Amino acid sequence: MAKVDIDPFSNGTEFDIWNERNCERCVKASRYKGETIAGEEYTKCRCAIQRDIFSRMCSNEPISQKTIDVCSMRDCPYRQEHYKKYEKHSKDPKLFEL
Repeated sequence: MAKVDIDPFSNGTEFDIWNERNCERCVKASRYKGETIAGEEYTKCRCAIQRDIFSRMCSNEPISQKTIDVCSMRDCPYRQEHYKKYEKHSKDPKLFEL
């Protein structure tokens, strides 16, 4: 996607409201771990939208048009509120299975 030089939010309050409604409920978002010997630490960010938002907050680097479009929506379409459940596969045959 094309990179654009536009801020996704007009002010901090707008960001806080959007962040509380979307990123804080998402399991892919980066979270604050706490202070360690190396300084403050956060979990790994697994969301490109949040990464673009943080990048734009700290610098004037252009961000993707997809981020601008998502931030203009009320709810993020990429928000994932629960971890995906995976079924464990066993190599042993199940009971009554040929």
